[in-house]
Amino acid sequence: MARPPSDLDDYLDWQERLENYKQSGLNLDLFCLREGFSKTTFYRWTERLKDGIPEPMLAEQEARKKAESGQVAFVPITLKASPVEIELPNGGVVRLPLGVGQVVLVEVIRAVGALRPWKVPKS
Repeated sequence: MARPPSDLDDYLDWQERLENYKQSGLNLDLFCLREGFSKTTFYRWTERLKDGIPEPMLAEQEARKKAESGQVAFVPITLKASPVEIELPNGGVVRLPLGVGQVVLVEVIRAVGALRPWKVPKS
């Protein structure tokens, strides 16, 4: 079974971990043991982040900041596939791809949930 694709939260967490390692003064073996991950994982993330967080994820980070500040009414997202579908009590349906970050998921549900109830056709 393949691991799910990394999302913005993964990149932000690992960016912080790599910074913590630099500031810890610990050797890599001890740091990885203390933090509970392998050196292979550490090196993989070091390689992924050598050029920083990818541009599409930086755009998502900016969208999150705007959403959290209350400056936007809608969160910009791109749907590629819809393996997650949530039906809200007001009749709204949210379809999102796997790997969408928690902040985006919460903001989308909040926005759709705040809309007036959908009219359900009579059977």
